[in-house]
Amino acid sequence: MIKTDRIEIQCPQCGHNEFEHPEKLKDNDFIKCNNCHFEIMLADLKEVGMEQAKDVIIPEAKAEAEKIFKNLFKGFK
Repeated sequence: MIKTDRIEIQCPQCGHNEFEHPEKLKDNDFIKCNNCHFEIMLADLKEVGMEQAKDVIIPEAKAEAEKIFKNLFKGFK
């Protein structure tokens, strides 16, 4: 079973995960990292977040699949 159920988007510059943003957020709004003050458009940060999530989830899913297949074929040796 994949253990990660939540991934926080991290600033692409410093890795911090808290951002300053407008109350009614739209994809073309800029948000600012609370730590390093790096500004990025929300749409771009979403893409960064998807890549960060893939970096975590894909290895977990691969390890889980390998475990399942290993157990599945255990009796065929």
